[in-house]
Amino acid sequence: MSTEPLIRALLSIDRLAAEQILDAAVRESGLDDVIRALVVPALERIGDDWVGGRISLSDVYMSSRICEELMKTRIPKAMPLRPAQPRIAIAALQDYHLLGKKMVQLALASSGYAVMDFGQGITVDDLVRRVREANVEVLLVSTLMLPSALRVKDLRRELDRAGSKPKLVVGGAPFRFDPELWHEVGADAMGISASDALKILDAIMKERARETDRQDELHAAGADDAQPSRA
Repeated sequence: MSTEPLIRALLSIDRLAAEQILDAAVRESGLDDVIRALVVPALERIGDDWVGGRISLSDVYMSSRICEELMKTRIPKAMPLRPAQPRIAIAALQDYHLLGKKMVQLALASSGYAVMDFGQGITVDDLVRRVREANVEVLLVSTLMLPSALRVKDLRRELDRAGSKPKLVVGGAPFRFDPELWHEVGADAMGISASDALKILDAIMKERARETDRQDELHAAGADDAQPSRA
């Protein structure tokens, strides 16, 4: 599934051409495959071109907006969800960008994850408040600029101070440039791409399942110990 025609349409701000490309691909391959094999890779290429200085930030913004508008009407509202998934939220910390966050949302939605969108440009204090109010268990944080990425350290500190312990997963350009930065700011994991975010969540789900199994085994062993012996 070639991404080049879609990339050309998005960078030309040709909404109609992008819509025709997406609809033809959906008819041929289905929505899930189109999101994973066409839309997300196309947006990732556009993001890479911006990082490399080959396109402007306005190109990135318009491309992500067109994709968002087109996919909004195509992703079923009642998409089957994965059972027993954690409460997941995503936000762009302080930065007002959409591309990285939208790529992750599309990839996760197509894989059955429900993700609360806390928006972009959110401050540390507001994000901590919303995490507490929604009892978030996995927090995905996207950043575009280094100062915002460094504020993740403040976010972790304030979450700990508030007694909230979500898994903190970060992504964005600063973490691509410095692969050790996520350790320094106290994150639990870092993803380079939308597919990385999916792999990280899948790993969290598996760990939750193992922990549930361990708790069940401990409960069963405790129940056996409590049974009176029969002489």
